[in-house]
Amino acid sequence: MKNKVLFIIVSIILIVALAGCSGGKTDEVKSSTEPGANESTKGEAENKPPVKLKIAAFTLNSVPNGIAQDPVAKYIQDKLGITMDITSVGGGDDWPQKLNALIASNDLPDIFLVTDPVKQIPQMVKAGQIQELDDLIEKYGKNILSDNSGKAMVELNRQYSTDGKLYTIGMNRGTWDAGTQQLMGHFIRWDLYKKLGYPKLENYDEDLLNVLQQMQNAEPTTKDGKKVYALGGWFADVQGWGDGALAGPLAFAEGQVGISGGDKLALADILSNTMSPNNELTDKNGMFWRSLRFYNKANRMGILDPDSFSQKADTYEDKLKAGRYLYTPLGWDIDQVNRGFEEAGMPEKGMVGVPALHTDKYILINMLPGGERVYAISKNCKYPERALELLDFLSSYEGSRLVWNGPEGVNWTMENGKPTPTDEFLQRGGDDEFKKETGAGVFHHFVGFASATIDPNTNTAVNLYEWSDKSIANKLKPVHKDMLEHYGKETLFDLYTSNVKAYKANSLFNLGELPDDLKTYDTNLQAYIYKNEFKLISAKDDDEFNKLQEQFIKGLDQFKTDEIFQYWKAKADESSIKMAPIYELLK
Repeated sequence: MKNKVLFIIVSIILIVALAGCSGGKTDEVKSSTEPGANESTKGEAENKPPVKLKIAAFTLNSVPNGIAQDPVAKYIQDKLGITMDITSVGGGDDWPQKLNALIASNDLPDIFLVTDPVKQIPQMVKAGQIQELDDLIEKYGKNILSDNSGKAMVELNRQYSTDGKLYTIGMNRGTWDAGTQQLMGHFIRWDLYKKLGYPKLENYDEDLLNVLQQMQNAEPTTKDGKKVYALGGWFADVQGWGDGALAGPLAFAEGQVGISGGDKLALADILSNTMSPNNELTDKNGMFWRSLRFYNKANRMGILDPDSFSQKADTYEDKLKAGRYLYTPLGWDIDQVNRGFEEAGMPEKGMVGVPALHTDKYILINMLPGGERVYAISKNCKYPERALELLDFLSSYEGSRLVWNGPEGVNWTMENGKPTPTDEFLQRGGDDEFKKETGAGVFHHFVGFASATIDPNTNTAVNLYEWSDKSIANKLKPVHKDMLEHYGKETLFDLYTSNVKAYKANSLFNLGELPDDLKTYDTNLQAYIYKNEFKLISAKDDDEFNKLQEQFIKGLDQFKTDEIFQYWKAKADESSIKMAPIYELLK
């Protein structure tokens, strides 16, 4: 999947809980040139000594570690005189643990992905292991400081430190989506919904379950005879991700976002930009309990895949793409699902995100003001100015378009002043081998602007494969066209925004860390939630569910949840005032 997104979600929407060097062994190497590279890059690095930087970055994990050889890396080598020695991290591996070990041994790469900036930045600052970037960014950060989004990112990243200085650069800022579908919400097999005569679908708690049951009855097996279920989960996956189908997506679908991390206590509303006054774990009408009851009912109805309790996300995703699920709360696989139906000779089948259900707000476009990922430069780095120069280039619109699409003339060309993808790029751009061949998307989480962010110079999104006009037109499948006709709308953006008051999530909160005397309680609380929520999904009837619910809520007392919730609430209220100037920058 596009990473363990519920780890990302807080960063995607807001700055919440504000959640390198190789021991000085940086080597000089000769810059190489890339045949067919943009001629403007050649010679730009001639007055700078070539350097090699060791980088731990979230990249395409199928690319071998070591000196990056793809066309994008070679373009950067020609332009900046920087060779990137890449170790791919962050895509579901054990990088958080490895990073902590590298911090302990003071053996950090030149540039590295920080996994827990709230804890790790102060720790590394105290140990003298990390570069302070304020002076460097003034000299070498012209791209970052040239627009308000970059200035806002800098201010937000300063809040990771206890001394108010800048130690990290936020990458993947902007937005992942152009408003053609939700990142998370309610995605259904529209062809089956049409076949059923468009039954009532106005709410999540009852209508959606009824529709899904009818859909499963209408298509009980795949074309090759495999059992179809309305929905599934990946409950056997790790804590923090195994319950990724539950409360988080429902909150997105109704304009709320979790702001207190894994303890699930606090939500913020994107319309009012305020934290909810309700403790989500004790509010029986809140997102947490509604999602558990939904999956419990689905399980009792026989429309939840029983393998959900034993399978992990990769198996779930394989079944989804094979047409064995009729619903998913996650949107990033939908294009591949629909492409799979086309390739199987069934273009009339497909999944779409339905408009908001029984709400006047939902999250369609996720703003990433502080960056979805943050990167730091090690104090051992011999060339911190060159490291900042690289981060600054990647943070430009030029650099971001390069990362997402490869060099000009390969996958895209300028037509009438607009970067335009080639037909081959649109056909093959999702294939890993094609990405490695052309460089497009290899550094998908080591790039300044997120996929759908608009370059104001061309009024085109930086990722042409996903969000150019040509790409969006190609994404309109028969199911999309029928949905637009059913609702009487011209475009998906019009459909998704016409009946809601808020659809962009750009609230800003800095909740910091819990006091030391509450941290252990919160850690244990998260384990308690994960241990018990699947038991509730397995309850055999309403009576058992209600009994388990009461036991669950009563058990919260041992974790001081009321005290933790009140701490988050006070910090959120305080933060909303402090964040006001940054919020103005983003407007």
